[in-house]
Amino acid sequence: MAARNTYLRSVLTLLGGSALAQVLPLALTPLLTRWYPPEAFGALALLLAVVNPLSLFASGRYELTVPLPKEDGPAQALVRVGLVIALITSVLMGMITQVASGPLVHWAKDERVGEVLVFVPLLLLGMALFQPLNHWLIRRSAFRSMSVNKVVQMAVITLASLVFGGLGVAQGLMIGYVMGWGVNVVMVFIQARSHGFQLRPVDLAGMQREATRYRNFPMYNAFPAVVHTAALSIPVFLLSAIAGTETTGQFNLSRQVVFMPSTFIAVAFAQVYMQRAAQAVVSGTRVMPELKATLRILSVVAATLAAVLIIAGPGLFAWAFGAHWEEAGHYARILAIPIAVQFVVIPLTVVMPALGRIRTYSLWQVGYFLLVLGLCAVPFRSVEYYLWALAGVETACYTLLLFIILRATSAHDSLTTTAHDRAH
Repeated sequence: MAARNTYLRSVLTLLGGSALAQVLPLALTPLLTRWYPPEAFGALALLLAVVNPLSLFASGRYELTVPLPKEDGPAQALVRVGLVIALITSVLMGMITQVASGPLVHWAKDERVGEVLVFVPLLLLGMALFQPLNHWLIRRSAFRSMSVNKVVQMAVITLASLVFGGLGVAQGLMIGYVMGWGVNVVMVFIQARSHGFQLRPVDLAGMQREATRYRNFPMYNAFPAVVHTAALSIPVFLLSAIAGTETTGQFNLSRQVVFMPSTFIAVAFAQVYMQRAAQAVVSGTRVMPELKATLRILSVVAATLAAVLIIAGPGLFAWAFGAHWEEAGHYARILAIPIAVQFVVIPLTVVMPALGRIRTYSLWQVGYFLLVLGLCAVPFRSVEYYLWALAGVETACYTLLLFIILRATSAHDSLTTTAHDRAH
């Protein structure tokens, strides 16, 4: 009972931080939608579509290994490995964007592409450095610190976007995101230091030893994770190509207002559940009871979210953000079911590495990417037809993933029970 209470307190702590982190941007988004045109939101969508997949690879996926070692020494070495890879990846990306900017702007015939590429290495650096340090906080159960960091990050992003919007800076949304992640890196480094992480001494031999021990994470998980997140970026690239940045901006607002906050809350569950699942596997206890409890809570929230979007999506968007944003509400209504399903399933995926099912999860990620990519080859009559097809693919894929997670957990618990019976 004490363990369950600790779990719920940890989740509620992160959920409280997530809620506070979302209240400010959601409350002020009506101002942003009146100060920035849809094209500005479309440019931000392109920036995130490029950086989000790259950020997963930028620290080599070694951040996922930080909670796993029994001792803090190897875990600290893994944090340092992730930080070094993050620096190298960001510098390389800066060089690539510098060389590719001119040709890409000429090919796209859109100056906004060049503006987006300027911010890519800066935002990538912030996201990449954050990940290993944040997983150190997960290891130390520093969920209150993580909540504070989320609130500060979103406050900086929102307030900076407002200030630059008021000053008429066209790139204000992108500048705000870069500033928010920069502050977040400083905050998470300070928090990690206060919870025992030491950047020095740098033990290169130890870093190499731990990087080799956990090489399966970058070897089998980095590329599939990138293509999985790239699947979320494909609709942005496609809509930009066939419908322009205004439609892309409408689509981005629907995801920013609905998908991003719901994912933020889901990640709060995931970060707590990651630690609990890893501890359960290491200690040889059953995983399914806590997984089912988490599943029930997430399902109730997801069903409520989907019902609201389906019933009142367009009207809510038009009322909150202005009549010219009603189209974003229609997009949110179409995507309500897959958003709800992802809200339920995403937090549970963290159990797959703990169960040693990295390859299975990686295969699913690649398959999901290929199906979403395949939709690009279909000549849809309108944006709405494409989004309905995308909704069907995403709902089917994440439902399949839930089935895979439940089967893997059940198989682990069966072996655990058998081993326990033999021991007694």
